[in-house]
Amino acid sequence: MSCIIKCILCAMAVVTALAAALAITMTLRENVPNGLYCGSYANGLVVGNLTVRYPPREFDLAFRGLGMSVKCKNESFTYDPTSKELTVTSVKDPSDCIGAVMTENGLDLNVTYKPATDIIVLDFGAAKIECKKCSALNHTQDV
Repeated sequence: MSCIIKCILCAMAVVTALAAALAITMTLRENVPNGLYCGSYANGLVVGNLTVRYPPREFDLAFRGLGMSVKCKNESFTYDPTSKELTVTSVKDPSDCIGAVMTENGLDLNVTYKPATDIIVLDFGAAKIECKKCSALNHTQDV
């Protein structure tokens, strides 16, 4: 076999290996929470939405119900892809929007992401709200 044919076959093998590696990487890449999510609790007793921006790992939360109306913007979080937990960095800080609501009402906040169904679960201890991906047309601006 000539040297040119060997070089061409070798180059094709390298390109094929790189393409396979890229395909495997893209397949294994897991969903991350990103976009608009809407949810409610107890047939609309509590209604809310969550806008997540994965880069830069910030979210806006708006909900109303049980005599409360909360709108918190640009809240920072971390995400652990192994445990699927989102940790709100200022959840215990009473000078922060989310932290103030949690502290004043004696609530905890645990947030879990379900990548297979693209659902974010907000667990306030007393209530869990499953927030599903929704479009801007589906969520209420007045929340």
